[in-house]
Amino acid sequence: MTRPDPMLTMFADPDVDEGVLWLTWLVRLRWVALLAQTVTLAFTFTVLDSAWLIAPLGVVMVVLAAANVEAMRALATHKEVTQGRLLVHLSTEILALTVFLMGSGGPENPFVVLYFIHVCMGAVMLTWGKATIITTLALGCYGALHVFSFPLHLDRHSVPPDLLHDFGAALAFVITVISASGFTIGVSRTLRGHKVALLEARDRTARVDRLRTVGTLAAGAAHELNTPLFTMGLRLRRIKRRFADDDATMGDVGAIKTQLDRCKEIVDQLLIGAGDPSASGLERRHLAELVRGGAGLWAKGADVELIIHDDGADDLLVEVPPVPFRQALINLLENAREAQGEIGVEDPLELYVEREGDL
Repeated sequence: MTRPDPMLTMFADPDVDEGVLWLTWLVRLRWVALLAQTVTLAFTFTVLDSAWLIAPLGVVMVVLAAANVEAMRALATHKEVTQGRLLVHLSTEILALTVFLMGSGGPENPFVVLYFIHVCMGAVMLTWGKATIITTLALGCYGALHVFSFPLHLDRHSVPPDLLHDFGAALAFVITVISASGFTIGVSRTLRGHKVALLEARDRTARVDRLRTVGTLAAGAAHELNTPLFTMGLRLRRIKRRFADDDATMGDVGAIKTQLDRCKEIVDQLLIGAGDPSASGLERRHLAELVRGGAGLWAKGADVELIIHDDGADDLLVEVPPVPFRQALINLLENAREAQGEIGVEDPLELYVEREGDL
């Protein structure tokens, strides 16, 4: 099974701050840059203009590593990352790169193309004003390389100068391409994830609106049905009194009364489903009867066998709102069925109704 991309998951979550996403990408790319600088310095330290230059270049790498540690701490402890923090981190990247390039060839160093990565990241991550600051800083630092820098002495290396320069150019190109493509692909995937989350949120809102409309219509219909049902019940009581001695008529009256009570229960269910509190009155009922009624309703549309154990609970009376009780029981059974389906279990569901203590 394919594991979801954490960046995609983060962007799909509406509670995740956008700055957290950008800082996460910045941390990733900074580790790549540190690795490239370490490899480059280890391979070319002999061609530096002076041996003491290793110290400031090493300090630059330590500063970048410390900045990454601080960024990781911020990601772990903060739910939001401000634009100001992102601006500071990107500015630190550009200044550190400038110091590194000043000590290792200046504008002749092929790694000068890494400025392009920082400018692109600033354009995507920051607001227009702050992105302009990053672009201006990158241009100013590149210009400073032409004013002050230490040359590289490629002839000191055992590798021929042309081959060494070509190797550096190729390495810089590969790092730039991988960083740019990785960042672009990542941003594209996260934006697609954000779009999917937005569409799902719109779909949920539309479903809720439709359900709210249906609930309103159901509540209106239920209130309209209550009047004729009440009238029918009143007339039925009169018929019962008038034909009390006629067994056949009383049998029909009892059957009609049963169906009329069933209609009233259905109306109450509509009202409760629509959020009408007037239909949630308490009644004294036998618990086993309530459980069998709710379980029977659920079993009609279920594909799982249900076994009810209610021995000894027939005489237990409870005072509850019957319709909400049945709805809660149906939800409980449905959740149990879904849990079984998720773990691949097809055993029958067992429902126990037991008496505890002196109830």
